[in-house]
Amino acid sequence: MKPVANSFKVDVKGTKELANFLKKNKDLTPVKQIVAKHGAGLKKQTQQNMNNLYKGHYEWKKGAGLTMVSPTGNTRRSVTNTISNNGLTATVAPQTEYFPYLEYGTRFMAARPTLHPAFAIESMKFANDLNKLFK
Repeated sequence: MKPVANSFKVDVKGTKELANFLKKNKDLTPVKQIVAKHGAGLKKQTQQNMNNLYKGHYEWKKGAGLTMVSPTGNTRRSVTNTISNNGLTATVAPQTEYFPYLEYGTRFMAARPTLHPAFAIESMKFANDLNKLFK
């Protein structure tokens, strides 16, 4: 499965502090633990948002007209958390092809963002944990 093309990226500012930390501590285990913790947190929050927002949709059924169809949960189950770059990168992405339509909407459907709000919350926690580590 391919990750979704639209993604978010966190750039850490404060490279001097990072360089000082790396000079003092050759072991990056604490940084890797923070990355793993917040990658898992982002996945969990995204899935919770999906549970809260995805309540189904209307489909036209012959003889019945517009009928409410319950969600299958496929997009929620497809969210992956991949750790790479020797433990320094966490990639969280839903794997369904139609996820961008759900996240950003279409001209026929309002957006139901789940990843971006989760990212906004988790990125603040991630930055705070890194700041605590560097002090």
